[in-house]
Amino acid sequence: MKNGFRYIFYASLIFLLVALIRADYLVLPVIHNYWKLTLSLLLLFLGFFLNAASWGFMVRQGEKQIPLKDTIVSHGLSIFTKYIPGKVWIIMGRAEYLAKKYSLSRKDMASLSLDAQLVALWAALMLGTIGMIWIKSINLYGLSVLILFLILNLLIFTPLLHRITGRVLTRLLKREITFPRLSFSGLLRIIGWYGLNWGTWCVAFYFLTGSLVEEPLPFPIAFAFGLAGSIGIMAVFAPGGLGVREGILTGFLTLAGVDLPVATTIAVTSRLWFLAGELFIFLLAVVLRPRNAREG
Repeated sequence: MKNGFRYIFYASLIFLLVALIRADYLVLPVIHNYWKLTLSLLLLFLGFFLNAASWGFMVRQGEKQIPLKDTIVSHGLSIFTKYIPGKVWIIMGRAEYLAKKYSLSRKDMASLSLDAQLVALWAALMLGTIGMIWIKSINLYGLSVLILFLILNLLIFTPLLHRITGRVLTRLLKREITFPRLSFSGLLRIIGWYGLNWGTWCVAFYFLTGSLVEEPLPFPIAFAFGLAGSIGIMAVFAPGGLGVREGILTGFLTLAGVDLPVATTIAVTSRLWFLAGELFIFLLAVVLRPRNAREG
C-alpha cells in the first residue's frame, strides 16, 4: 500500500506539472504590495490548516476518536492527488490512510470523506452565491449557480435523496455505497467548520488581489474564490480544476467591474498562490507523520 500510494503521488505531480506547463501558468506577476501578499499567504496557510481540521472534525462526528495530527497527515499527504483526473484519490487517499492506521472500515471512512467533500463544496458554493447576489449578477450565469446550490442542499439535507443516490451508485459501481447518517446539529457544526475554512480562503484571496493591483478592488470579489473553488471541485475530469477555476474567477471578476487583462492575471496568479498552500499542508503532514512511517 505504501508503494501504491507513492506511485499515485508521483503520478499526481506529473499531471500537475504537465497541466501547468500546457496552460502557461508558470509566470510570476508584478507585485505591487508585498505586505498584502504576505498577509494573503498567512491566511491561505491558516485556511489549509482549517481545511484539514474540518476533515478531522468530520471523522470525530463519525464517532472515531482520531487525533488531529493524524487527520492532518492523512489530508496533507493526499492533497496533490486531486490533480489526477477524476479526483477519486483526494477523497479515498485520506480515508485509506486512517482506515489502515486504525483498522477501520474502508467503506465507512470513504463515506465520511465523500460527505466531507460535499459539505466543503456546499460551504464554498454558499459563499459564491452570496457573492453573485452582492454584485447583482443573477443572470443565466447566476441562476446556474443557484440551481447547483439547491441541488447540493437536497443532496446533503434530504435523507431520501441520500438513499436514491446510494442505490444508483451501487448499481453503477457494482458494490454497496451508502452515505453516512449525521445528526442535523452535527451537520451544522461541520458546515460551520468548512464555512470558516472557505471564508478564510476568500479573505486571503481578497488580499492577494490587493497585492496585484495598485487601486483597491471592492470586497465582494473575495467571494469569487468560493464560487470558482466549488465549480473547480465539481469539474471532476479537470486536474485540480485547472482551467475551470481560473475561467470562473475571470468571469466573476469581470462581472464585478474588473478589466479583463487584470482579471486574467489575478486568476492565473491565484493558481500558483494556492499551490503554495497545498505545498504547506503537504510539508506539515510530512513533518507530523510518525518517524517509523517516514522511514518505511
